[in-house]
Amino acid sequence: MKLPEKYSLTAKGIQLSYELYRSDRQTLEISVHPDGNVAVIAPHDTSLLKIEEKVRKRAIWIDRRIQEFEQLPPPLAPRQWISGETHRYLGRQYRLKVEIGEISSVKLKGAFFHVCVCDRTDTDSICQMMDAWYRQRSRPFFEQRLSLCLRSSKPFLDIEKVDMAIRKMRNRWGSCTPSGRIVLNLDLIKAPTPCIDYIIMHELCHLQFMNHSPKFWQLLTKCMPDWEKRQQTLAKLEI
Repeated sequence: MKLPEKYSLTAKGIQLSYELYRSDRQTLEISVHPDGNVAVIAPHDTSLLKIEEKVRKRAIWIDRRIQEFEQLPPPLAPRQWISGETHRYLGRQYRLKVEIGEISSVKLKGAFFHVCVCDRTDTDSICQMMDAWYRQRSRPFFEQRLSLCLRSSKPFLDIEKVDMAIRKMRNRWGSCTPSGRIVLNLDLIKAPTPCIDYIIMHELCHLQFMNHSPKFWQLLTKCMPDWEKRQQTLAKLEI
């Protein structure tokens, strides 16, 4: 396959850039990559006019796919679990200070996470202790934010109570099951509160629309008019 040709256009108020690949295939395909790049693969004999028409028709879908990828957690840098490392809690940054002591503990004081261990080189234990600390604080905080989101979305979502689970997830900040349970990524406790509320509201709206259709985004906008700003903040966050 030859190097792609690059094009851009505006459709339905959306500015789109895409790379056009020509191939021996019989049909035209549009795909959005996790890095936000849009690729169009078209047969050799398909006119540029027809290709642009197809891209314009799918402009909203393309834009939403890009936004969905922006919502994914950024790749985590490998942690060494040594003093001086930066770790977040509710959006704020704190330095890790590993200390030697007989009683293992994690305490947040001032600008530092103080982790007391018997062996500084036992990084697995330090990691497990930090995860346990985050987990202990995440449930009551997430439940509080869930309650507030349910209350604020009351005019648009008729939901009284939602089951919630917390687990480590590599590729998602949150998800929901067909049975109505919301699952939140443990690492979300490291994000600012407005971003946590955004993910919770996003999943609450999925309880009504289990997809990313225009109706889903319309509902999310009604429940949280500034969701895009919160999403962008979360996408830029290094956790």
